[in-house]
Amino acid sequence: MDAKIVGLSVLVVILLVASVVGFYEYSTTSSSLASLKTSYNSLSSTVAQQNSTISSLQSQVSSLSSSLQNYKTQLAQAQQNASKYQSLYMMYLSMFNQAEQNYTMYKQMYQALLSQVSTGGASFKEGAALDTAFKFWDGIAIESYADVTPYLANNFTAKVTGAPFPGTYTFSSFNVSWLQSFFSNYETVYFYTTALPTITAMNNNTYQVNTVVQYFVAPTADPILLQVFNASISLTVQYIQGTPLITQMTWNGNEVPPSTVIAGYPSQHSLAQWTALSEVLSEINGMGAEFPGQVIAQYFSPGATLVVSGQLPPGLKAGTYTGLGNIESFFNSWDSYSIFVLEYSQNLLPNGTAVPLNVKVVLNSSGPGTAEVIANDTPFFLFVNQGMPGFPGIYDIHVNMVSYLMYNSTSAEWQIVKQTMNVSEVPSLSDTVYYNLNTPTFNVIGEQTVMVNATQGAILRVGPVMTVLKPGTFAELPNGNLSALYNFSLILLSTQAVLPPATDYTNLTPTYAFAFAINGQISPAYSLVNQSKGADPAITVVYAPDTWTSWTWFGGTFNGTTYVGGSYKFADHWIYGNGVMVNNQFFKPVIWIFEAGSAPQGGTQASTASVSTVFGLTPINSYTALINSQQGGVIVAGNIITVVQPGTTISTPVGILNNYNFSVVFYAPQNVTSPSPGQVPSLVFAYAINGNVTFSYTASKPFITIITTPSMGAQMWTWGNKNGVNQYIFHDPLLVGNGVVINLSFIKPVPWVLTLPNMGMTSTSTSSGRTSY
Repeated sequence: MDAKIVGLSVLVVILLVASVVGFYEYSTTSSSLASLKTSYNSLSSTVAQQNSTISSLQSQVSSLSSSLQNYKTQLAQAQQNASKYQSLYMMYLSMFNQAEQNYTMYKQMYQALLSQVSTGGASFKEGAALDTAFKFWDGIAIESYADVTPYLANNFTAKVTGAPFPGTYTFSSFNVSWLQSFFSNYETVYFYTTALPTITAMNNNTYQVNTVVQYFVAPTADPILLQVFNASISLTVQYIQGTPLITQMTWNGNEVPPSTVIAGYPSQHSLAQWTALSEVLSEINGMGAEFPGQVIAQYFSPGATLVVSGQLPPGLKAGTYTGLGNIESFFNSWDSYSIFVLEYSQNLLPNGTAVPLNVKVVLNSSGPGTAEVIANDTPFFLFVNQGMPGFPGIYDIHVNMVSYLMYNSTSAEWQIVKQTMNVSEVPSLSDTVYYNLNTPTFNVIGEQTVMVNATQGAILRVGPVMTVLKPGTFAELPNGNLSALYNFSLILLSTQAVLPPATDYTNLTPTYAFAFAINGQISPAYSLVNQSKGADPAITVVYAPDTWTSWTWFGGTFNGTTYVGGSYKFADHWIYGNGVMVNNQFFKPVIWIFEAGSAPQGGTQASTASVSTVFGLTPINSYTALINSQQGGVIVAGNIITVVQPGTTISTPVGILNNYNFSVVFYAPQNVTSPSPGQVPSLVFAYAINGNVTFSYTASKPFITIITTPSMGAQMWTWGNKNGVNQYIFHDPLLVGNGVVINLSFIKPVPWVLTLPNMGMTSTSTSSGRTSY
């Protein structure tokens, strides 16, 4: 073989080997490069993640640094506070140590005092025993078991005789029986002692307390029926383990009229007596005036009975008349039989002396009241009508009349349920020897006289008539001089030879009269005036039916007991309410004669209005009447009489009201606080115009407000909202006396609070000159 070929072959082999080796290395290197790229990409991603993590950690480190700085600041503040708290702790610790020392000292003093009470100190123990007695009496008035039972020993016994709730009681039965009865039957209670109690030491630990306590209560069932319990009480107080407790009580009680407790206070019995008497007198006067049967019998109940017996003129029939229709038929026969009837006196005694009718009233808070009116001897002259049996003739008959009345709560009036008439005939005109037929004569049957200070005014009350002289009322004398101090009298008068007032008023029958007197004189030469000599009329309130009116009379002479002569002058104008008539025009001391009519002379129309909670007060009752501003009106609401004077308009933010609903709204006394030490809220009320109780309404004339209440120490306050708080705003001026309080300055329909003194404290009545609403 050629060496060149061999060499070429070797070279080819070498190149092939080199080529294979090179290709292998290339392949290996290429694969490594791809792997390195993958690793590089992975590392790049990891680096990016690490950079992000580093950035986040740097941010967290910055935030932690900021928080650390804040915590350092708070730590520094906490260290400062800890220092302060440590100082406070040391201060309070010192105060606690001092309080502990004081407690130890007071405990030692208490133990020493307790030892003194247990072993001696007779005068102190007597006082503590008397204090226990007063707390016990006061707890009964508060009507709280918690204010009574803590002062009773477990072995307490009581013997109660008379009123109220007689019986023998133990500690348990006294609580669940006597106290429960007392608290549930009476909603308002006051108490006071009539004299200083006496205390007698039975031994070193036992004392007996004796006194007379009077409880003035308003029954829950009939709050207007005020009652007074006069109780002679004896308490045995014994110290038991150092504490004075009542172990025994005797109570001897009786009920007395409020007028026996408060001079001049008219009891509900006396008001009821006047009402029952006026109804029977209206019937007798109606018989004398020959009114139609339905007018004469207007006060009989639908099922009443009239029993007529004895000797009657031939045109009248005795018998028993049952039912209102039959009773009216009898009186129609009476009217038809006589052309003229003269009824001239009631209760004429055989010697010709006239005495008042006998009236007896029983009021029962748990049922209707009853009344009995006895007219022992009422003479009638009957002039027989043409066409009737016995015409022409005159019969002189005497009627013994007994009337039984019952209070009808539905119609709110007394009604005759039974009446007996026993008739006897006497010789014609045999009675005229006792009777004055020609000369008008008025005899004094009741009188009250007071010395009036013109700056203070006065309240007078006789029977059903009350007269109020406003502060600032002077007396003008006949010589024209003004007198700031003068005697003023309210006088009731009987009438003789006084006929009806005028030919066009023949349907009126004179009943009785009243008069004013200045310095003992009944004369139009005197006047009630203000300081400028302008007329300043008194306010006169009379309990009477709305069928009554009056006529003015003067021109006669008065000797102090009898007024003789004179004549009618003109008719009077009254404002009428439910059983009440009011006059605010009388300023001359003359006579006014009450005339009984057959039809209502006026009245105040009842209405309705919605009232809501105001100034934190929630209404519990209300009375509403529709008022015409030109006529005015009288609203009788419980123990409040409100007179809206004629001409009273109401200014409101949107205009003047001439016709409006006027309401008297009552609230619970618990809604208000005590306005001053010793004064207890007794009556909370407001006026409302169209249901609005607001300071933004103003009346053109004051509302005359008359409240029947225990008047000693009474005060009045205006209640409203001031600076966002419901509170007392004004101390209102009052006229106080004769069992009434009167305000003459209220011009806004807002709330007022009547307060009475806490019976355990001494207080005086004051009048305020401040602006009043």
